[in-house]
Amino acid sequence: MSAYHTQKDLYSQYIFPFWKLPGETLAVMLERFRQEKNLSTEEKLTYAGRLDPMAEGIVPILVGGARFQKDTLLGLEKVYELTVLLGASTDSADMLGMVKRSESVVLEEDHIQRVARSLVSIKELPYPMYSSRPVEGKPLFMHARAGNMVEVPVKKVSIKNIDLKSIERTTFGMCLMATIPVIQTVVGDFRQSEIIETWQEQTMDTTVILVTFSVTASSGTYMRSLAEKMGESLGVPALAYRIVRTSVGEYKK
Repeated sequence: MSAYHTQKDLYSQYIFPFWKLPGETLAVMLERFRQEKNLSTEEKLTYAGRLDPMAEGIVPILVGGARFQKDTLLGLEKVYELTVLLGASTDSADMLGMVKRSESVVLEEDHIQRVARSLVSIKELPYPMYSSRPVEGKPLFMHARAGNMVEVPVKKVSIKNIDLKSIERTTFGMCLMATIPVIQTVVGDFRQSEIIETWQEQTMDTTVILVTFSVTASSGTYMRSLAEKMGESLGVPALAYRIVRTSVGEYKK
């Protein structure tokens, strides 16, 4: 390589598998990437594949001319480690949402295992109300905040594999000890104060169940919707407690 190549040259036309941290918005993640790679504000960046603020994991960042490969990357298969909390539901289907329902959960492990493994047969899922999917010219989350009644579209999905990792009984108190500090780090107006207040109103010693499994799925398969579907099948409120995307196609940590 020529001695005249600059650091800017090294990253131009480059696809970088970057690890988004829990609590980061994608805008904050891009700025951290720019600072870590010492890239000027003139260098154009984008990402391929969204992740919710509470989620973490691989996000391919496209630098310079690589930005024009974005559409190709968006269709790549994804692998997630998903932890579903059985015992509560929110309007966003994850912890960054207003609590709708909560209850102590008692379920047999073999029942949970059967339902978890049955999720592989799902062929379509509704978009979460707190998502960027446009409906009637506006993202669904704007309709949700305004209290608009709209028909929520569904997306065809393909779940290639589900590998159950663990089933753990715990309490709201233990879950919130790990989650509230992350909610507090989220930058922007995500109703953080109101959300934390609704969580703190819950009975801290209420028994809940955390189910963790690996999911290999087609692009656009919302883990929040999958978590809600699991709860529906079990007859209990549920949400996505933790989402970790471990790969996007060939791109891994």
